[in-house]
Amino acid sequence: MKIKILIFISLILATILGLYFFLPYKQKQNEIAQYSFTMDSINGKVSLSDYDGKYKLIYFGYMYCPDICPTSLSVLASALKMLPKEQADKFQVIFISVDPDRDKLKELKEYANYFYKGAIGITSNKKYLKTITSNYGTYYTKEYLKDSKMNYSVAHTSFVYLMDKDGILLDKVSHLEKTSDILNIIKTLK
Repeated sequence: MKIKILIFISLILATILGLYFFLPYKQKQNEIAQYSFTMDSINGKVSLSDYDGKYKLIYFGYMYCPDICPTSLSVLASALKMLPKEQADKFQVIFISVDPDRDKLKELKEYANYFYKGAIGITSNKKYLKTITSNYGTYYTKEYLKDSKMNYSVAHTSFVYLMDKDGILLDKVSHLEKTSDILNIIKTLK
């Protein structure tokens, strides 16, 4: 009888220990899966996991944006350029276009690199973009412009998503942050 009780208690303890160690691992894997993506670049398919080992700075926008996107990317690039090269090399800037109808892959690469050398520009089809933006908690919609040569603009939220080296969200930084504020955030990362 004592042996059965010991076996029962051992099984309960093993289950509790297993859950204690497994649940955080499972939660981390779920979060990595939530933010994972594979999209198109001029050089082929790009996945978030391609940059594991680096911090990822992700920005959703579009090339024809007249003000918010270029300003946000400029501020982000300015902060990175203030870092010593060995620290700046720990970051990957990823610009995700939410306007695949107009933003073509070759131009996306040039656009992203205009702001920060080594940045990548990617996009995907509309259905996949809706899924990924929803996973990130961001939003965009076309707004048709009457009597405009542009035909439409894209209203969108404007955040830089700071991901850790494994692809887990560390911070969501508003486009209203100053260069010095972004610099202070990224300087804390080792």
